[in-house]
Amino acid sequence: MVRTPPSLVAASGLVLIGLAGPCAAQALPATPGGTVAEQRQWLLQQVRIGEASGRQGLIEDALARLRMLAPDDRSTLVAILEVQLSQQKMEDADATLQRLRQLGAGSRELAAGERLWRAYRGDLQQELQQARLFAAGGRSDEALLIYRRLFNDDPPGLQLGLEYWRLRGTQASGRDAAIRELTALDRSYPGNTTLLQTLSQLLFAAGRDADALAALQRMGRNPEARALAADAEWGYLQDQPADERNVRRLQEFITRNPTFSDIALVRERYAEQHKRVSDPSWRAGLRGQQLLDAGRNAEAERAFLQSLRGYPREAEFLGGLGMALMRQGRREQAIAYFQRAVQATPAGDTSDRWRDLITSTRYWLLLDQADTALAAARLDDAQALYSQARRQQPREINAILGLVDVAVARGDDEAAERQLQAARRIAPRDANVIRKLVQLYGRTDPQRLESFINALPAAQRTLYAEDLRQLQISRLRERREQALAAGDADAAITLGRELRRELPGDAWLAYALGNELRTAGKLDEADAVVADMATRNAGIEARYAQALYLSGSDRLPQALAVLEGVPRAQWDDDMRALSERLQRQQLIDHLWELRAQGREAEAIALLQQQPPSADNQLILAEWARLRDDHAQALHYYQQVLAVQPDNLDAQLGQLQAWIGTGDLASARRQMHDAPPVVADDAIGQQRQLATIWTDLHEDAKALQILRALLARKSGPDAQSWRDAARLVRREDPQQALDMYARAMADNGLIAPSQAQPRDNRALTLASRETASDDWLRRSLRSDVETLYQQENPTLTVMQDSGRRSDGTPGISKLARDTRIAHLDAPFAGGLGWARIEQVHFDAGRFQTDADGAYSDDFGSCDLGLLQADGTQLQAPGCTRYVHQRRSSGAGFAVGWRTLDDRWNFDIGHSPSNYVVGNWLGGVTFNGDLGRLGWGATVSRRPMTNSLLSQAGAIDPRSGIAWGGVTANGVTVSLGYDEGGRNGVWSNWSWHQLTGHNVVDNTRARAMVGWYHKLIQRPDMRLDVGTTAMYWRYQKDLGGYSLGQGGYYSPQRYASLSLPVGFAWRNDDWSVRVDGSVSVSNARTRSISRFPDEALIQRVIAQLEPQYGPLQLDPDGLYTTDGSSTGTGYRLYAAVERRLGDHVVLGAAGTLQRSRDFSPNTFQLYLRYSFKPWQGNLPLPVSPLVPYGEFR
Repeated sequence: MVRTPPSLVAASGLVLIGLAGPCAAQALPATPGGTVAEQRQWLLQQVRIGEASGRQGLIEDALARLRMLAPDDRSTLVAILEVQLSQQKMEDADATLQRLRQLGAGSRELAAGERLWRAYRGDLQQELQQARLFAAGGRSDEALLIYRRLFNDDPPGLQLGLEYWRLRGTQASGRDAAIRELTALDRSYPGNTTLLQTLSQLLFAAGRDADALAALQRMGRNPEARALAADAEWGYLQDQPADERNVRRLQEFITRNPTFSDIALVRERYAEQHKRVSDPSWRAGLRGQQLLDAGRNAEAERAFLQSLRGYPREAEFLGGLGMALMRQGRREQAIAYFQRAVQATPAGDTSDRWRDLITSTRYWLLLDQADTALAAARLDDAQALYSQARRQQPREINAILGLVDVAVARGDDEAAERQLQAARRIAPRDANVIRKLVQLYGRTDPQRLESFINALPAAQRTLYAEDLRQLQISRLRERREQALAAGDADAAITLGRELRRELPGDAWLAYALGNELRTAGKLDEADAVVADMATRNAGIEARYAQALYLSGSDRLPQALAVLEGVPRAQWDDDMRALSERLQRQQLIDHLWELRAQGREAEAIALLQQQPPSADNQLILAEWARLRDDHAQALHYYQQVLAVQPDNLDAQLGQLQAWIGTGDLASARRQMHDAPPVVADDAIGQQRQLATIWTDLHEDAKALQILRALLARKSGPDAQSWRDAARLVRREDPQQALDMYARAMADNGLIAPSQAQPRDNRALTLASRETASDDWLRRSLRSDVETLYQQENPTLTVMQDSGRRSDGTPGISKLARDTRIAHLDAPFAGGLGWARIEQVHFDAGRFQTDADGAYSDDFGSCDLGLLQADGTQLQAPGCTRYVHQRRSSGAGFAVGWRTLDDRWNFDIGHSPSNYVVGNWLGGVTFNGDLGRLGWGATVSRRPMTNSLLSQAGAIDPRSGIAWGGVTANGVTVSLGYDEGGRNGVWSNWSWHQLTGHNVVDNTRARAMVGWYHKLIQRPDMRLDVGTTAMYWRYQKDLGGYSLGQGGYYSPQRYASLSLPVGFAWRNDDWSVRVDGSVSVSNARTRSISRFPDEALIQRVIAQLEPQYGPLQLDPDGLYTTDGSSTGTGYRLYAAVERRLGDHVVLGAAGTLQRSRDFSPNTFQLYLRYSFKPWQGNLPLPVSPLVPYGEFR
């Protein structure tokens, strides 16, 4: 055993007393050789001896030599200053400090000197004295507080340094710092006896025995301190066990200290230990100690057993064997050897080590027995044993922790917490106690766990940061699950993002969040989430989750590539199944793509090359049904049913095929006699069954199925809500909109709170189409937009203006302004509308002569006659109606159409104040003819080419009214457009043109066009195409004389144009720009300027009283045949701007130029929706058309 060193404070005094004795009667010897530092240290040592012995002469002599040794050395001056201050030689000290200030301005030595002065003479002196008194009285903590306040861990000089660091070294927390600083002092004051003695004692206390012995040996080089150093070294060596190292040290001690006072005892100890170390049994015991220290307990046991054969009563070996046995869990045997060690301990040895180990081992033996009982679920026995152990050592917590485990096993969390709190009162910072409390609170009260961990000291709180993190993760997961259950997709996504910050490598979290983001239309972020996870998690599960995610967005090649990145030997059943499914899906997608390209025969051939299967037959049946070959589809379905009569897909397909062939009776009979049995959780097939009932006109049964689906649903089911809404939207549109809102909430387009109750603004905002929409989301947005718009009345007020920059003033240079008020509203199960129009015409003024008359070809103003004698007579010009203009009263029109736009009709009357008024209207029916769309319209429409043709006019000469021409007939349209890139349209019509006092005419027109969609996006369209037209009119009635119609009517007209259309929109703007260039050819045949001879005769009759008998002059009476070819262009632009939830402002304009025809138009309008509308703006923009321009 190492002897406990004496008090460091007391030891310093012994050193000085020991050194003073031998030197008391001697004069100062000559300074020894060596370095300046060594000579300075020796002289300072002499000063200390002089101070201890009261020999002032010795002090003066040493100081004088110091000044001579290095008069300008700053370190020497500091040393001299410290001695002078301690000797209270203030005048000398002041002179030394002044010299130091001259030599060391700004130096560390000067700073030390200044602090020495303050400590010994200045304002620190009283506090320093107080600190020394506290230290002498054993009140080290109080002394240290003063020292720190005075010197801040940097005391100046040797004496103060020794005082301070000796005190710090008495505290375990300050021992290492004290050793470090005293070692630094030793370098500045080498060989100082007091310093070396203090340093050696601190090194012994720190377990650094070799360094401590080295310090004592250095101290022994000083003849005055040799005896004290040897005594301290012997005190250490005599208590060390007999081993080779201690034998070697004893031998070295004898060599270095032959004159030591107890040298005989040292030699005796050396001989005894040398003998033992040479004995194999003893060496076995020493080896056992080494093995025990190394944790090699079984080997240590064998070594101790060997040693005990030679030394059966050696307490260290007996106890060591007990330790080896205890560490191997053989506690009962260990107790026996500890007891023998107690008996073998020499009398007078007050150590209780072996007795303590007996007590401790018995305690742990009880704990072992209790643990065994607990593991066997013998809870009563375990509790009794833990309680017994606790009574043995009530301040030891392991028995209490055992009782905690028993309480947990019983499910008694309250008792477990009470025991843990008791353990914590004993060991408040014990890691096991805190860990069990964390486990308990984590299981029973997560909120309390958080507050408990946050209340821990920082060091312990760090240990449980992961528990706290896991708690927060658990809470985030719980909140996220709640948001998902409530259908709040936005909140679930936000929480998912938070979770990913904590769990960036969690494969299934990234998979779920990626799918939710994709559903919300955030495709880039969704892909980034899964890709980031894949970079952080290289596991097979992560690869599987990534492939599954990619397959969910139809990126099958990428998904397969991810799977192929994993060696096939590492694939599990799930990965193999996914790979097979994706390869099959790739094939199916390729087949469907071939079919979409019109290569269905090729797709069928490729499918038939595959191994026969019911799935392949079902695909063939589906294709047949889609091409309306329901008989072939029925054949395939029945083939499947012949092999697999319970195949539900084939059963349902057979029903749909019967319906497609019109065999509703078979379908009804099957549904009545043996309806398909669809499982409640087969949602897709339940929907298919509902569709069959719908096709059988049993909407109530279809709705019943869908309502049952929705009642059973455990998660979002947007499609069922949509299908149910489609069934009720005709009878109850508002209920349908509510259902659509629920569908949108389930699809993540709106929040659940916006669906119940329905938030119309949010609903319509969510109806805006985006390019990333899948088929379901696209159908939801479209259905909501259509139904909501149908149920949302709108009022539009519009100003439509037209101007012709060509034409003849008074006749064809027409300016027209139309003001429209138009109301759309749901009506009678369809959509109705009503409008009022007011039209103002201004054709300008005729050019008159000096008498105010004009002879333009208008009415009968340009009238050439022959008198009875054959003389030509030009009738006088007209003087009335010089300014051809007209403001109408109100015209009205109403219309209605079915929701599917199959039927459409309108009726109205031209505005009042027209010279010639007309009832107008039309009826249209639209239908399908295979893959073609067709329509037929019977209509009566005005000819709006001129004021004459549209409103009629009055002949200024005779007052006869004429004009107001209408086209009465039928129009048939036929077209093809299945949503692809190309489309074709055509229009075929025949009309009879009649007017008041206007010769009848006929018109036949054929128009055909092709268009190609270069860009087809929700926010942008760009179309190009070509249009060809061919017209034929029976007569050319384009003139303005009496009986003519004033409308363009060539006998043959053909044109070819190349149109381009562009449309774009965002949230609040929609823009349309159309343009075209054309080439045309027209031919006209000659006709009388006054085609209605009876009508012109009425005019002539009015002139005969003045001029006698008259007749028309053939000269100039007939127009000439004509032919013309020309080019033209047209530019149209329109824009709409959303001004709020209810109002849209729009404007449009047309610029058209061709030979002899250059009209321009401009529209400005305001559209008001009675209910909020934040949905799509029209694409393209389509302003109202004046009623007169309906076709």
